[in-house]
Amino acid sequence: MDDIVVDLLVTAGRLTRLAGVISGDDLPRAVLRALAVLDEHGAVRVSEFARIDRCSQPAATALIGKVVSEGFATRRKDPADSRAVVVELTPAGRTRLARSRQAFADAIGAHLPGFDTARLARLDGELHELLDVLKTTSRVHTASRKQPPAR
Repeated sequence: MDDIVVDLLVTAGRLTRLAGVISGDDLPRAVLRALAVLDEHGAVRVSEFARIDRCSQPAATALIGKVVSEGFATRRKDPADSRAVVVELTPAGRTRLARSRQAFADAIGAHLPGFDTARLARLDGELHELLDVLKTTSRVHTASRKQPPAR
């Protein structure tokens, strides 16, 4: 079973990278990843962003600085701790993320002969079920975090 899980994770990563290459979308991968983290988790402290993105706090600070300077996110003091900063996606960031995701879908969809809507829906359902199980059984996600939007 471990080999299958490893292969699934490797394939998912490769699929995402390939979608970025063939989509022609020019948003840097790190920025796209940051927008996706903020979309999924809502407002987070920079330290929490770094933990989720698996990068150092200085790297997270630099990346957050980039998305803020592009207008894709905002920084504000954490209401629970005025020494800390909370980062949140802006409407422009949400729009840019949606545009990138649509470019990925358009590019990938054009290269899927033999994958009708029903087959893709089954794959999507299985992947969402897998993600839901992992979120439920791991301590990575807590009930207080924002859930991803319904599809």
